[in-house]
Amino acid sequence: MHLSDNTNKTLIALVLYFSLLIGFYFGENTSGGAYDDFTILRIKLIESFKNDFIATFLSYNDFGDRHSPLLMMLLSFLSVLGIEIDVIRFIHLNILPLLILMIYKCLILKFPNIDKKIIFLICCVFFISPSIRSTAIWPDSRLIGLLIFVFSIYFFLNFKKNHSYKNCIYSNLFLVLSAYFSPNFSVFFLYYFFYYFKIFNISQKLIAIFLMNIFLSLPMIIYLFYFDINFLSIKVVSHLSAIDGLNPSNKIFIISTLIFFYMLPFIYNQLSVTFFKKNFKIKHLYFSTVIFFLLLYFFDYSINYTGGGIFFKISYLLFDNSYLFFCITFLSFLFITNIFKLDFNNVLLFFVLIISNPQFSIYHKYFDPLLIILFFLFFNFNFQIEKIINSQLVKNIYSFYLFLLLINFGRTFI
Repeated sequence: MHLSDNTNKTLIALVLYFSLLIGFYFGENTSGGAYDDFTILRIKLIESFKNDFIATFLSYNDFGDRHSPLLMMLLSFLSVLGIEIDVIRFIHLNILPLLILMIYKCLILKFPNIDKKIIFLICCVFFISPSIRSTAIWPDSRLIGLLIFVFSIYFFLNFKKNHSYKNCIYSNLFLVLSAYFSPNFSVFFLYYFFYYFKIFNISQKLIAIFLMNIFLSLPMIIYLFYFDINFLSIKVVSHLSAIDGLNPSNKIFIISTLIFFYMLPFIYNQLSVTFFKKNFKIKHLYFSTVIFFLLLYFFDYSINYTGGGIFFKISYLLFDNSYLFFCITFLSFLFITNIFKLDFNNVLLFFVLIISNPQFSIYHKYFDPLLIILFFLFFNFNFQIEKIINSQLVKNIYSFYLFLLLINFGRTFI
């Protein structure tokens, strides 16, 4: 099957969407926790909002859900209209094709000279992402938050091209809206603001953007802190304090390994051992070693806290300790310092990713497919990413996600 054929391209997309429908019919739960989160907790929330909206809204943190209540409020409204829960789930399921369409629009905007068929097929791979499939089948605010965030990225990319203030406003409006569904996205304003400052300096336009974001964020700020309904601080492990969740060592170690993991399709395509040797600098080894041992002293993430990423779990599965994970973390540091440009853009992105996860537990679903999107659209590399967006990357990224999907299917039967 030739990838450049329009008929075959459409057929692949339809087959992948059909696989999602099959997963919906059989109640697929490849991420592990999506089914329980929805059937045990979120259906209860939908019913509670239906029966007493105000009381549920003002006691939301008592339900133990660390996700924004906005999606559950909307789903309860659909339920009030008499729409059955499975129909509501099906409506939510179709957010995923919209997400893929918006990622496609962002990629063709960023890479206008790349074959659109190649870009389309790369975008369709998210139909087989275990995390996204599960959050589509079992409604989760992360999916709609990500969709709206990608709308924000689309206007931000337009702003970077033409410096239009209109695109700047649209980008911020969608960013704030995405944060109402998934508060983790709110910190990306720091990344946006850096570029606004570069273009507008300290001006009325810059101040207006800042004040607009503060004003639009006020309802959520009041809800979280004035009414003391800070659902973000809900604990997964009872003996942990809110301060424990801020341990930067845990976040830097785990997120670095996730970056390494999701870069694997790109590595195999272009970043061979020869390429790595060519770009390797001894100062990167020194830097990685110093940072690794400084952070290692403070690392205290436990397998009992759940999450931790694939390498952390494999380390405990094979050896019942973190030693393999530490080795991969050090390798990830070396990889990041050699493959990624060590410029302000990337440092700021790394910082934003770290603070975007205020919770103690760190899950794959928070970074899939966010990291892949950021690799294509925001990160700067020591190679031209345009040169590897080809049919080989399509094969690599599909192989990667199929393998990940099979692993997660296997886990559900163990």
